[in-house]
Amino acid sequence: MGQSPWIKLLILFTVVFTIVGVSFVFIVLHHEDGDNRIAFSLTNQNGERVTQKDLSGKSLLVFFGFTSCHDICPTQMSRLTNLMNALDQSGHGQRVTPVFISVDPERDTVEKIALYLGSFHKDFVGLTGTRTALKSTADRFKTLLALVPEDATPGYQLAHSSIVYLVDPYSRVVDFIALAEPMEVMVKRIHNLI
Repeated sequence: MGQSPWIKLLILFTVVFTIVGVSFVFIVLHHEDGDNRIAFSLTNQNGERVTQKDLSGKSLLVFFGFTSCHDICPTQMSRLTNLMNALDQSGHGQRVTPVFISVDPERDTVEKIALYLGSFHKDFVGLTGTRTALKSTADRFKTLLALVPEDATPGYQLAHSSIVYLVDPYSRVVDFIALAEPMEVMVKRIHNLI
C-alpha cells in the first residue's frame, strides 16, 4: 500500500529543508571561523596605512621576506612574478593581489621596499611596520618572525619561512605554496582558490 502524496511531499520537503539548513549552518560557521583569519595594520610602499580590510575582496598571495635577502626572497618573488604573469595571461590576474611583508623593519624602509618591488610584478603590495605590528601579523599567519641579533653585522641575514600563503577574499588563510612547487601546480591551486 503506497503512501499518500501529501506524506511524500512532506518527507521530500523535510529532506530538502534539512539539507539546505545544514549546508547554510556549515557555510556560516566556516565563513566566520576567526582562527584562520588574518589581521594586520601595516604601512605600504607608498607610506599609507593598510589593514586586511583594504585588501579584502581579492585573493592574496602573501610572502614574508626582506629586501636584503640573498637567496630565498629573490627566488620566491621572481616565482610569484611569473605566477602573476601567468594569471594575467589567463585573465585572472585582476582577482589576485601579491603581497610582500618585510620581516626586517630595521633596514626595510618604505622607500627601500618601493625600490625593491620595482623589480617584480607591478601589482605587488609591500608592507612593513613596527616590530610589534609585524609580530602580531606573523602570529596571525602562524609564521616565523626572527629577531635581529644584538651583535648583528651590517649585512646580517634573517631566518624566515619560504612559504607563500594563499588568502581568500574573506581574509582567511586557506592554503600555502612551498618554495619548490612547480609553476603549473601553483597556477592550478590559484585557479581553485579564485
